[in-house]
Amino acid sequence: MRKQAIIIIVIIVIGLVGFGLIQGGLIVDQFPFDTEGRYDSSELNDMGVIYANRSDIESYNEGYSESDSCPWGFIHNGIDFFYFNNSDVIAGAPGLVERIDLNDWGPEAAHRYTINVEIKFNGTVSLWYGFEPWTNSTLQQAQQVAMFNFEVGTWVAKGDVIANFLSAAGSAHIHFGVVQEGVWRDPVLYLSTSGYNELLGLIHDFHPTWDISYP
Repeated sequence: MRKQAIIIIVIIVIGLVGFGLIQGGLIVDQFPFDTEGRYDSSELNDMGVIYANRSDIESYNEGYSESDSCPWGFIHNGIDFFYFNNSDVIAGAPGLVERIDLNDWGPEAAHRYTINVEIKFNGTVSLWYGFEPWTNSTLQQAQQVAMFNFEVGTWVAKGDVIANFLSAAGSAHIHFGVVQEGVWRDPVLYLSTSGYNELLGLIHDFHPTWDISYP
């Protein structure tokens, strides 16, 4: 009887400890993100742009902003890249494709079907590529997915061509952003010097007085 009581107590304690780890957000410490030597994942500070050539970008309308005190006049948690159809999409940083979400925003949406891709750089930082072909067709959504060069579980390197972009209508773009510990952050904080200069140069091709971000 005493032995059974001890076993029950041990099981309860293990359960409480496990619950506490999950509730405290420490579960990643038990299962650390491992690149298996592919790259140094200690800090993301050399992110590049996600286009191959400036000529692949048709227009530039919104960057990152934390208030409406910006040229586009509203809060925006990422950078929108308006690619020409079939342009190469480049990995801004190395990482593991963690998820591919097929979204349906409902019949009232101007662009009903989109795809969100999360590429995890380390245990706390992910790059998000929101493919918005601007379509109300599931066939075109599926066509965009077919233009991906990856699937969940694929490792990508910085500079890899990870997809070609499907532009189904004039407002089609990729909404790109960086999430750290569940919070959308200013992408400028993670750009390399060359990446920053290149992106600012692209923006100035369209809007000579704009900055990349308005934190």
